[in-house]
Amino acid sequence: MHRALLQSVADKGSRLREVRKDLLRQQPGQTQRWFQGPDGCDLFLWYDERKGLSQIQLTVERRVVEWTLAEGLRTGRLVAFNPLRPLNDQGKLEFDPRPDGDALELARVLLESARVDELTIMLVRKQLGLLRKSA
Repeated sequence: MHRALLQSVADKGSRLREVRKDLLRQQPGQTQRWFQGPDGCDLFLWYDERKGLSQIQLTVERRVVEWTLAEGLRTGRLVAFNPLRPLNDQGKLEFDPRPDGDALELARVLLESARVDELTIMLVRKQLGLLRKSA
């Protein structure tokens, strides 16, 4: 993977900031956290009051890395605009047949430089399978 791309992703990770909770959609029995960065770089966390962390979604460079209790780990691409259907411009995800190593590497680099509390980062890395191996 290009060094310049990895440096850009690390920079975006360092610029993640948590969005105020009162600006997020509230669901009974659930809480959400959103860390927003530049250029469509986002980290979303959904918590269920009974089950704990239930979903993670990280987007960077039009790639997505997602983990859910039901589906496990998935990667995919963000597809936002279809010129053949201009009135139906809904951002959507197209998932890969199996987790993509390049997408996971982008997520790893982003999370290494993210300014998010250490406990949250460790939880996210664990669920995404991105914990560093001990030497």
